[in-house]
Amino acid sequence: MELLLSSSVEKSIKDAANLAQKLGIGLEVSRLPGVKRIDDDFPAIIADLKEGVKDFHGTRTLHALFSDLNPASKDAALKKIAEKRYQQSLEAAKAINAVNVVFHSGHKGMKHRVSVANYLEGSIKFWKEYIKQFEDLGITATIENVLEDAPANLVTIVDEVNSPNLKICLDTGHANLCSQIPVTEWIKTYGTRLHHMHWHNNYKTNDDHAGLRSGLVNFIDVAATLKEENLSPRIVFEMFEKQTLFESIEIYKKIIP
Repeated sequence: MELLLSSSVEKSIKDAANLAQKLGIGLEVSRLPGVKRIDDDFPAIIADLKEGVKDFHGTRTLHALFSDLNPASKDAALKKIAEKRYQQSLEAAKAINAVNVVFHSGHKGMKHRVSVANYLEGSIKFWKEYIKQFEDLGITATIENVLEDAPANLVTIVDEVNSPNLKICLDTGHANLCSQIPVTEWIKTYGTRLHHMHWHNNYKTNDDHAGLRSGLVNFIDVAATLKEENLSPRIVFEMFEKQTLFESIEIYKKIIP
């Protein structure tokens, strides 16, 4: 399995790229530089991105813009903003030659049948059109669980869209925090739809993005399940402190030699 670090572990994308290069792993750009001025000078943000990764030779992925975004929103104005931010994320991915873009699901976790049905219908409609650009570019889009308490919704979206370029990103910390279903069962349910993973941990009280040993997710079981299911997703260590990252990589090496 291919390993990556999140650029959020460093203050700048360039520093994160240098660290990834030193460790011999890939890089997930998780925050666009200068995002607060995204509507004032987007070309400058793209230029900063290119500058940050220009000397990095490993695999590059991108975490798309996500704050308050839901492309399945029934409010036309909000939907338009989400679509704009998603398109800007794709432009950023192209700029850094990313092979994968991770998108938050957009669902707010509301347990209401009509709300869930509307979300699924809107998401499927959006992705059926949007994914065509990824197919043309040869880039994979992955939808990440955030507030979901079960894996079913993302399975429905991916299966209905039915594109080889739309897969799932399983975030272990989010699944542990928001669901009573073990992470291992999420893996089994996702099966070959699982293309990308964010590895981090917590004690079901806060989205800590803690190291592999600091929480309730048993990553030995996670690794064993991936092996049993014959799955090899790309793994991003989504931790924001370097020492935590280093310790987690060492743990990974022990459980997956």
